[in-house]
Amino acid sequence: MNPVEETQIRPYMKELLSLCATKVEEFRLLGYEEAKLEQVWSFVCAKLPADTPIHRMVDFILSIRVMDFMNYQTIEAYKGEL
Repeated sequence: MNPVEETQIRPYMKELLSLCATKVEEFRLLGYEEAKLEQVWSFVCAKLPADTPIHRMVDFILSIRVMDFMNYQTIEAYKGEL
């Protein structure tokens, strides 16, 4: 999914990225210093279909668990895509 290309998401990109930045801060407070905004956004893009409504995207971002994110990062590292 590339949500940036979705016209319904463009007006809310600033807010969605702000939510991702908040999630990065949360991960850092939990000891995951290497988490980056781009990585959280790519996780969101990989896990949600292109036609996901805004409210579901917000819910998904706010409910990302460290374990799920780190599992995604590990799999992507094994694929060589990080």
